[in-house]
Amino acid sequence: CGGWICKHCGDERNAKYKAEGFDEMYRNKCPLCREQMPIEGDYKEIGTMILKHANKGRAWAQMQLGTWYLRGMNGFALDKQKGLQLLEQAADQRDPDALFMMALAYSGEMLERDESKYMYYLKEAADLGHRDAQQQLAKTYNARRWNNAKEKSLHYFTLAASQGDAEARGMLGHNFMRAECGLTESLILAKHYSEKYFEDTVEGDPCTPVSAFNLSLALFHLSFKRYEGIMEIPGHSPIPKSLFWARRALKGDLKVETNDLVIKFISMIETKEKSRCTNCRKEAGSSPLKRCIRCLGAWYCGKECQ
Repeated sequence: CGGWICKHCGDERNAKYKAEGFDEMYRNKCPLCREQMPIEGDYKEIGTMILKHANKGRAWAQMQLGTWYLRGMNGFALDKQKGLQLLEQAADQRDPDALFMMALAYSGEMLERDESKYMYYLKEAADLGHRDAQQQLAKTYNARRWNNAKEKSLHYFTLAASQGDAEARGMLGHNFMRAECGLTESLILAKHYSEKYFEDTVEGDPCTPVSAFNLSLALFHLSFKRYEGIMEIPGHSPIPKSLFWARRALKGDLKVETNDLVIKFISMIETKEKSRCTNCRKEAGSSPLKRCIRCLGAWYCGKECQ
């Protein structure tokens, strides 16, 4: 039928479906009109339904169909002119997804780059709350030297981060760690946003190594300030976690100078920590201490101290 239900109801419906608590008479049916839903992957039937709704002027269908024509996918032959026309019709109805797709099209991804149209459509989508558009616009402002570009970048990164965008969270963590974009240094917020970044990402994502190093530094310096330089308080030592994230940063593709900083940071911590037992604080002396093989961030005299 082309109607909509709210996100809350949709999430509730999906949860019931996964838990197999769905009444069989409603399974795989539209929650509004109760008609059978097309089979996932059957793009011939899906395409027919979307084409019908697009012809009725529904923005979401025009956006979807326009995207398929622009990319020549799901059984629709490549037709940039027709795809752009459909996207423009959806964008004229202020559909956020269509506005974002128009921005991507004019970014040079599908059409010849047009900076003014790219920025216009991207900002329109971002101001309507489109998370990906907010993140993309923030990155665009961050790369420009326009007046107030850094402040605008921070604004849209914050909006995207509030909607759960991982890369935006990573950038905010970086900005608070380095006091960039007009922000005051805050180890607490650097730690907060860097941890939030890793909640929804996997190793190898764009910000992973930098965010890992930011988190490592924040954990170390936050504890150093909080406990006035005493790092050996039982149960509160930041060393194991700090080393874990610093080592993870080395697995990523860091710039040479940043990579060298990480190596020096790890070496500084390890040199200091392995000189005394983590538990009894006895100096290593002539015989080296034994490193914990689980956390790799603590050194002990032996099993008794561990």
